[in-house]
Amino acid sequence: MAAAKRKSPPTKKTVAKKLTARKSALKIQPRRRSNVTLLKLPRPSLVSQLSFGANEKLPPRLQAIVDKSDIAQVLTVFARGIDRIDENLLRSVLHPDATLDLGPGIFQGTGGDYVNWVLGVLQGIKSSHHHIGQVRVELSGDSALAESYFHAHLRVEKPIGREDVFMGGRNLDRFDRRPGGPVGVWKIVHRKQVLDWVRTEAVSDIFYHQNPDALWSYRTKTDPSYQMAQFPGSASSGRLPAFLGRRYESKSVKL
Repeated sequence: MAAAKRKSPPTKKTVAKKLTARKSALKIQPRRRSNVTLLKLPRPSLVSQLSFGANEKLPPRLQAIVDKSDIAQVLTVFARGIDRIDENLLRSVLHPDATLDLGPGIFQGTGGDYVNWVLGVLQGIKSSHHHIGQVRVELSGDSALAESYFHAHLRVEKPIGREDVFMGGRNLDRFDRRPGGPVGVWKIVHRKQVLDWVRTEAVSDIFYHQNPDALWSYRTKTDPSYQMAQFPGSASSGRLPAFLGRRYESKSVKL
């Protein structure tokens, strides 16, 4: 038998061609470094992490938090309606069959009659300021009982002059959640207002006269709170405040 032919060893050029062909077949590409970091990603809100369908209910504890928040909002809207003399706000937090009891010699009647009555009372008051304190809410299905503490200041106009009336008390409210929107709406169905203390003092307007350029509130829709959507920094405003750059001394406010 003839001796087998020996294969010549591959040259460097042949090996290089084979490696190049293999890389092309595998489509090897260099790894790119991502510019996205975890800190630049927006944090998802708690609500966005909850996937509840249209017919699904929130867990009981979470639903209780939502309900109590809605009830607290009603209490603050009621106080705002009084201080700004806003009839629409007052009516928006009362069910059509709501009743209110402030005492037989003060007012007892329907929600609609209360709104008409209190708007008349407020015409004789120069200004009012209500502060809602701690709120205790007991939930029972679509009903709730809420006790909210309040402090109020009333500037009263009298023939003999002005007086400041300070009072502290509690609003005892019965709430019902009734159909409205996707999950229902909480509104007051009965309110009993009790007073804990009252103090009347003679008016002293020294600060007002010494600081006429201070920003004072209004009891109508000219109050700045109705224009907050147009404050500097909002999309609708698009401009910086005109007062930037002004300098003030500590004596600018007179105490």
